[in-house]
Amino acid sequence: MQIDAEQAVADGFRALSAGQPKAALEALDSVDLNVNPRASLLAGHAYKALGQHALAEAAYRALAENPDRRHSATGWWSLAGLKTAQFSAADAARLDSLINGDEQDGYLGLLHMARAELWHQAGVPDMAFDHLKAGNDLIAEAKPFNGEAFRALVDELLTIELFTPDVQGDQTLQPIFIVGQPRSGTTLVEQILASHPEVDATDELSFMGHRGADLQREGGYAATLKSSGEDRWATYQQQYLDIVAPYRNKGGAYFLDKTPENFLHIALILKVLPNARFVHVIRDPLDNIVSQYRHFFPDSREYSNRIGGLVFYWQGYLMLMRHWSRLFPNQIYHLHYASLVGNAEREITSLLKFCGLAPSSRCFSPHENERPVLTPSAAQVRQPINASGIGSGLVYGGGLKDWLREIGKLKEASVSLFGKG
Repeated sequence: MQIDAEQAVADGFRALSAGQPKAALEALDSVDLNVNPRASLLAGHAYKALGQHALAEAAYRALAENPDRRHSATGWWSLAGLKTAQFSAADAARLDSLINGDEQDGYLGLLHMARAELWHQAGVPDMAFDHLKAGNDLIAEAKPFNGEAFRALVDELLTIELFTPDVQGDQTLQPIFIVGQPRSGTTLVEQILASHPEVDATDELSFMGHRGADLQREGGYAATLKSSGEDRWATYQQQYLDIVAPYRNKGGAYFLDKTPENFLHIALILKVLPNARFVHVIRDPLDNIVSQYRHFFPDSREYSNRIGGLVFYWQGYLMLMRHWSRLFPNQIYHLHYASLVGNAEREITSLLKFCGLAPSSRCFSPHENERPVLTPSAAQVRQPINASGIGSGLVYGGGLKDWLREIGKLKEASVSLFGKG
């Protein structure tokens, strides 16, 4: 029976990864969530993706109460990451007990991150930042950022020159890639465009990142990009379209790939899909850096666990987006998050025009779109467009005082390159 339950949970996680949270929940029909912590986690994630936050909170709370510290820490962080859960004094006391207990293991970082959210809700940013730093420092020790490798990749990509694609894009399809920094508003833009009756959303697809890694291993990213011919790009194109096919339910030409890190791979994408268009979402560096620092990314984005890593990553990102914008100005649309939430009607109208889409009233009420959202911003995009995230990083100025000058330089560079939002 236990084997059957584990298989059901495994099937559910596969369904969730494929963007099917309802199927994930159906897989749990015969599983007792009270005795299977992974099932509680899966249920929480699936309910969160569907916008059913009360049910997600209940599932995460069940996990947080698990006596196994590994599961408990995951439950507490998942609750905090939900952003809609309200915490009590008893919750704070329980977290403090876990943090200050005798067990100082690898899950302590998650507990600190969760405690930071409670202090944030209580309006005590200095205490929140102390826990953020403690949690992120522990996580960074477990998964360090290789800054040298990132800078070497950026330097290599900066050598790529303008090219003529070797393959033709499928003119019956119009891919739109949404790129930028994580936590910059890319999910909101995805939700806006996915609300259009002609546009299908996919997921944060890793295909282009994996193919970029292949190029790097074969003899250097830029060199292999330049030396490869039609056969490679045609193969990649078909492989990518095969991955996208299950997501295309509306029958239109347009589909989205919202993978922020694809800003690294714009040249590769245009080799594979010459008619691709890019929406580059730009957020204030301070707000964005704080937002990333407040979030735990379990499988990637190691740079985000140190403020220095975030600043370094931002520097490389700005250099690359300047380079791509010079090479491919007609394929890249720069959209400021602040402008979008400040004047949604104007900005959405302009965005639709760039994409070649007819106006649609649905795009102006993206919170009414009930499609599953699998990213950390799932709760935010269920709300009407608002400016609550503007200036959100300012409350952490005290903790960031040693970095404010460098972050200010990032803002100056961003405004110089892409204008002021």
